[in-house]
Amino acid sequence: MQAGNFAQAEALFRRMLQETDSPRIKLELARTLYFQGKYEEAKTLFQDVAAHADTPWRVRDNIARFVRDIEERTGYFKFGVSLVSDSNPRNLSAQREFSIGDLHLTSTETPKRATGLRYFARGWQPVSEPFAIAGYVVASYIDYPGGNLDRLTVDAGLAKDIWGTAVRGKAGMEFATFGDKRLYQFPYAGFESVLSESDSHRLSGDVKAGKVRFPDFTYLDATYWSAALSARRALSQFVAATARVGVEHSAANERPYSYRGWDLAPGVSTFWPDSTFTLGATLGVGARTYADVDPLFGRQRADRKKRLELSIGNKQWRWRNNYISLVTSYEANRSNIAFFEYRKTNIAVIIE
Repeated sequence: MQAGNFAQAEALFRRMLQETDSPRIKLELARTLYFQGKYEEAKTLFQDVAAHADTPWRVRDNIARFVRDIEERTGYFKFGVSLVSDSNPRNLSAQREFSIGDLHLTSTETPKRATGLRYFARGWQPVSEPFAIAGYVVASYIDYPGGNLDRLTVDAGLAKDIWGTAVRGKAGMEFATFGDKRLYQFPYAGFESVLSESDSHRLSGDVKAGKVRFPDFTYLDATYWSAALSARRALSQFVAATARVGVEHSAANERPYSYRGWDLAPGVSTFWPDSTFTLGATLGVGARTYADVDPLFGRQRADRKKRLELSIGNKQWRWRNNYISLVTSYEANRSNIAFFEYRKTNIAVIIE
């Protein structure tokens, strides 16, 4: 195999597997098949070795790199589930009384914690090899007791590599429901690109633009665009820093609901090899400024948002070849109009 004679190496490894079910032999056969472009059988063998209880985490990490490359070439569909607990799923203000002009109103709803299951799926499938076109889908469904808080979000479309693999163009549709009603639909076009990459860092960017439509609130229909840069840099063998910065603009049918905004999210991820624990933290801040005076509250709205997310995992926490992790977050939206202020905490146990 080291000499590049993969066909002969494959034959030898297959004969060896007739004598032993050794994961090491399966791994070397999988690598040999990968180098010959026999991706489906190689992926099956890689996953078989990764699922073996005695396979070290370092070997699993190396296998994951091969599998990701195979899936980019041949496609995949992955599924995950998490137990989620949200202290304020409707993003309601804790304040009970509000003034709209000369009217004084008392809210009949207060924030209440809801616990349910979140199902998550994502897929990628090349559909036209000569033109480097692929279909993609990312979907999630949160199932709470009673159904009135259930939410479905789907983002699906086609992607095409441009200028080799330097830039990828996308055209898709995102839509969501809340309870049993359609919330919005967002046909869009965009581009994403890896601007710079090495063994120690990665810098990528993406832009997206389209028309957002709200079936029950047409005054919110808007032309929307966003752009973002994401960076990751290794600070040491076991510590990496991350950062994301983004801007957005929405031009709604009615000017008071148009806005511009920005967000910034630095983070850090660490790995402790002795205990195989992974720890991550991200602090996000952002703002939205609306274009005109709100017709109900008589004030031009301005929001400031903060979000802190902590995650913990362990390379030994596995269930049926799926990784298990715990993610908790705190989010607060501050607004000069109290009706739009809210705070919430979220806890999720994720199996993916």
